[in-house]
Amino acid sequence: MRKLLNLLSGLFLVLVFLAAITFSYYNTTPVAILFGNWQSIPQPVSVWIVGAFVAGGFLGLLLGSRILSMRRDNASTRRLKKELQDAQQEVRKLRAISLKELD
Repeated sequence: MRKLLNLLSGLFLVLVFLAAITFSYYNTTPVAILFGNWQSIPQPVSVWIVGAFVAGGFLGLLLGSRILSMRRDNASTRRLKKELQDAQQEVRKLRAISLKELD
């Protein structure tokens, strides 16, 4: 089953690659992108669209990975360790108090 899934995934990637090449072949009209006062070098429409998909894919991989959430997780871990230390100190104090009362 795993081999079939790998084969279908590979076939899908090849089809997407062929679709991108076909799209690039038929969309060669140069277009310049304007951002306020900045103007880019005129590139074919296909370059801008395929570039946007590639950039979106990389951004999705970055956000999907734990790179950005690791900072939040590390802060949470430090907070929980501090709470654990405080709770352990309180347990030690309570044990010491109860042992003194038994004497």
